Amino acid sequence: MTTEKQRTVLVVGASGFVGSAVVSRLIKSPSADVIALSRRRPDSLPEGGRFLPVDLLDPSACEAAAPALAGVTHIVYAAVNETPGDLVASWTDPHHAGRNGSMLQNLMEPLLPLAERLEQVVLVHGTKAYATHLPDWPVTVPLRESLPRPPHDDFYFRQEDYLWEKASGSDWHWTIFRAPSIVGGGLGSNLNGLLAIAVFASLRRAAGLGLPFPGAGPSDGVMEMVDVELLASAADWATGADSARNEIFNIANGDVYVWPDLWPVLADEIGLPVEAPEPQSLVDAVGARADLWAALVGEHNLRAPGDWRAFLGESCALADFALNNCGRTVVTSTIKIRQAGFAECMDSADCVRKWIRRWRRDRLLPPR
Repeated sequence: MTTEKQRTVLVVGASGFVGSAVVSRLIKSPSADVIALSRRRPDSLPEGGRFLPVDLLDPSACEAAAPALAGVTHIVYAAVNETPGDLVASWTDPHHAGRNGSMLQNLMEPLLPLAERLEQVVLVHGTKAYATHLPDWPVTVPLRESLPRPPHDDFYFRQEDYLWEKASGSDWHWTIFRAPSIVGGGLGSNLNGLLAIAVFASLRRAAGLGLPFPGAGPSDGVMEMVDVELLASAADWATGADSARNEIFNIANGDVYVWPDLWPVLADEIGLPVEAPEPQSLVDAVGARADLWAALVGEHNLRAPGDWRAFLGESCALADFALNNCGRTVVTSTIKIRQAGFAECMDSADCVRKWIRRWRRDRLLPPR
């Protein structure tokens, strides 16, 4: 007996760790036909998914791909193009905003006239929409979706404005998620802060050292995270919930943490004692032990590349930013999405343990 597919979902940015989690979630649904779109093939594409290679920076490539996508009913857009070597600075660079804003437009402009069955477009954004990356910007506690837009240029806002304009008067709808630090992923996760911290800790263990907290300055700000699989579940929910139409939602695990309390959890899972804080850059610390990482990959037959930069991309820079900017509280309100009908949650300490164990299982980290 076969089940008729009711949704044809295009997942854009499918090689990233958010996009790949969405693909993995949707592929399990008997009602969803899944198309994974990205510049490079995902490292692990589940059976049943279709892959379409497209460079979103190339308008002609997007135009050529559009006819093959004419039957899509839903789009989950999780693509981002970061600036290598200058991650944090790029977040306030108008060229970065323009580049990422144009990627969505390059995809949608040739597709919209053809996609007559389109019902919903879901965007995955972050809490930079609240200017949490700007040190002088006052952060409200909690951060609510109804707050006025900060007066800075960000590709989130370019994409939002574009969608709102195109959806006006149309039969399709949009949903936007704003996520804090996202935890999960694996190979191909070029912006994965927790994975970078786990590699840093694994190198310390291999060198016979304990685990100091590497951030500089205060570390007692209250923070949030979201498990990427919970985020994928929310995206799945949004494609079928009337209450998600034309709404912005904060999405998080549902609890909070401070680094002084979470750091021992991470150290215990790696198998290390916690040492006194020692401010240092993970980019420098991991880079200084590049040969040791390559040796660990060989010794334990890891699937991770022996070149740490090929493995982590800009993840160490992302971790540096997070660990050096955790002195102020950044907490979102998730009341709105709960009232709309999505109430999944997860303990964040369990989330950290879960992913470190999975990375070991998948031979991305050395064993204890």
